[in-house]
Amino acid sequence: MNKMIIDIDDQQSVKTAMDRISENWFNPNDMYSSLKTNGQINSSEFWGVATHLLADISGFLGLTSAQFVSEWNQRCIRYDAKVMGYHCTRQCNKQVFAEKGILPLSEETIKLSRDTNQTPQANSMWEYRSQRSPGPWFLLSYKYAKSPDNHFCLKGAEILLACNGHQIGVDSATSMPLIVYCAIPYSILSEKDYVAFCILRAHFNYIDPEDDLTNLFESYSIDLRGKILDPQYIVRIEEL
Repeated sequence: MNKMIIDIDDQQSVKTAMDRISENWFNPNDMYSSLKTNGQINSSEFWGVATHLLADISGFLGLTSAQFVSEWNQRCIRYDAKVMGYHCTRQCNKQVFAEKGILPLSEETIKLSRDTNQTPQANSMWEYRSQRSPGPWFLLSYKYAKSPDNHFCLKGAEILLACNGHQIGVDSATSMPLIVYCAIPYSILSEKDYVAFCILRAHFNYIDPEDDLTNLFESYSIDLRGKILDPQYIVRIEEL
């Protein structure tokens, strides 16, 4: 099977993925039209990061959410699907990514974060992350990763310490912001139902754009929950 790389910001990429995943299963455009006619998409809950969108789609197909997600996952894995993710960091040596890939947060880094003067929001984020085999962490949208105002640059997660000049083994005076482009295998994703939601939401929005949304996937992200991303999945590294 040909490989499939899904870029949430790229309409053609999302359309191609949807065509392949839904082939001989359902017509996503007709399904969206029916859901809209029935008024189901008018609920704000339909578009939120919750189960409503997947539940409504599953019900339309006569399936439970678990059955729908299982079939969806099998098709993505069969096509060797990969999802583009963007890892924001500061690192003075880009070669480390070519050698080691993208690594989860170390225990040393997590402990160090507890000794820094962080905001309550940052402390809450670290507490949450340190309990969940955190990272590596990737933004789904390049548009958001590129923005200097995104909360990863301002408050964390992996780069929280780096931006404050505390990252272990990194001199903040010589380091620079980097965006590491990664094609993440669908098979290793921890929350496949969440990523399925994001792909479907992107496709539906391209069919019928929401007028008030300028950045559909602002702050949407993937957490590999402690799994290393092999360097072979790094597409390129951009210096900011």
